[in-house]
Amino acid sequence: MRWNRYRGFLLLALGLSALVQVAYLRTHEFPALLGGLFLEMAATVAESGTLPTTIEGFTPEGVPFAYPPLGFYVMAVFLKLGVDGVALLRFGAPVVLLGIVALVYHLTWVLTDRPETALVAGIITGTHVSLNVYLLGASGFIRGLGFLFMLVAMFGAYQYFATDGGRRALATATIGWGLVVLTHPVHAAAAGAGVAAAWLVWDRSPRGLATGAGIAVGGLVIASPWWLTVVSNHGADIFFAGAGSQGSFNNSLSDLGELVDWFWGTSYVLNWPAAFAVVGATSLVARGEWHTPAWLAAPIVLLVPPHGRLGILVVAPLGAVGFMLALSLLTELDIDLPDRSSGRRSSLPLPSRSSLPTLPSRVDLPDLSTRQVVAIAFFLVLVGPFVGQNMAAASGTSTYSPLPVYVDAEDRTAMDWIEDETAADAQVAVVGGASEWFPHLANRTSVIVKYGTEWSGQETFTRHESAQYELRNCWNASCVNATLVDHEFASEVDYVYVPYGGFMSGRGGASISPALHESLRSSEQFTEVYRNSGVGVYEYNRTAAVSESQQRALDA
Repeated sequence: MRWNRYRGFLLLALGLSALVQVAYLRTHEFPALLGGLFLEMAATVAESGTLPTTIEGFTPEGVPFAYPPLGFYVMAVFLKLGVDGVALLRFGAPVVLLGIVALVYHLTWVLTDRPETALVAGIITGTHVSLNVYLLGASGFIRGLGFLFMLVAMFGAYQYFATDGGRRALATATIGWGLVVLTHPVHAAAAGAGVAAAWLVWDRSPRGLATGAGIAVGGLVIASPWWLTVVSNHGADIFFAGAGSQGSFNNSLSDLGELVDWFWGTSYVLNWPAAFAVVGATSLVARGEWHTPAWLAAPIVLLVPPHGRLGILVVAPLGAVGFMLALSLLTELDIDLPDRSSGRRSSLPLPSRSSLPTLPSRVDLPDLSTRQVVAIAFFLVLVGPFVGQNMAAASGTSTYSPLPVYVDAEDRTAMDWIEDETAADAQVAVVGGASEWFPHLANRTSVIVKYGTEWSGQETFTRHESAQYELRNCWNASCVNATLVDHEFASEVDYVYVPYGGFMSGRGGASISPALHESLRSSEQFTEVYRNSGVGVYEYNRTAAVSESQQRALDA
């Protein structure tokens, strides 16, 4: 029975990728990174059945719901079926990531006509933790769906503009674009850049420009039930507020220096895929085949500071091209491809089909030539340690690991106590990244939150971000009190939730000194009501806080 090379290599890429996902799941009993806001959005959709206007629990006023909703409706279906939300985020993201592996594999196969090259691209995609951190963590279910639809849109655009793919390719690009607009804002912007770059690289005709505009309009029509509802509820300005608050779309080309730092400096393992991506891109450009590298790089270059997960677009396919080029040179194989050009498309400089080792057609293992042995050894020496190192990186849960846990067992115990022992309308100032999970897990209001407030505008986002930063750096009770007063949160806080020792805040680790807890326990503004080994909860005396604030104003 003849082995189907395309399917066989795809299964191998998925299998090696699954090893990293399993390593993550075995050590992460709770999902990594942030995801509480997304889970609360999905729960709100599941409860209401319609597009909500506000997500309660995040700030006393709630945060406006203007996020693309498709992923939350998908989650809502699972929640309605009785699936636990935390488990959905934990297991769902790895499953979606395997879907991304399959799509990148297929895209690379289409670009190169080589399943061996597609295999390397798939392995890089599914195992490179530095690239897929935000696709594997708790928010990865939503981001992963957006990434999938982005790839669909870009693939359709490539087929239409580069290979004259016709109506089917046009429909693929339009539907993919519409779905990504409905799923994730960053990936929607990347997909738009990819579609535009496909026209610019391979077409540049007025007819092609009109077609690209048609794709854009068609996708927006598909997404119109969502954005028209949001505009009617909140006005069009909310989209500009969300885009501008975190600087995702409004930076200049001067930030390309950060892009270079990210490309080389964020890997937790030996970053040979990045090195081979440079080799692959350089070899293509040297032969005049600049089209594919330019097209793949466009979404990353246009969205700076860089979003690490978008690096898959360049590092996986071009890294695989560079890998196979190095392999062909090492084994002294012929690297010329048969001419597969059609229309405006050109082939990539990869080893010919007959020159690379093939899988056996029978069960009996054939005798291997020296070149085949070298090729297999080259693959094992690079890929084996790379997968192993990424498994180790994915297994970490500490603040120094790529996939840290923002809410540990002590946090969950403390949140259970708060849900059981405080009033239903209690409002809590949570120090650190646990504030984003708090409303869903404790069923109480988290007064100071960063993510979600971007839809309320730059001023609100900055106020919450600054307060969180100052709270995590406080050394005594007076500092905590002053931060709440100065940022105008004091009148809204009933309790203050303070971790012990190391914890996650924002995208990095932080630490609370034991001296802060001692100061809080001895202060008349705070009364300790709960403590475990990881968290202290303090009731906040608003009257004393206001009095101290007035005294400080008089002293000034």
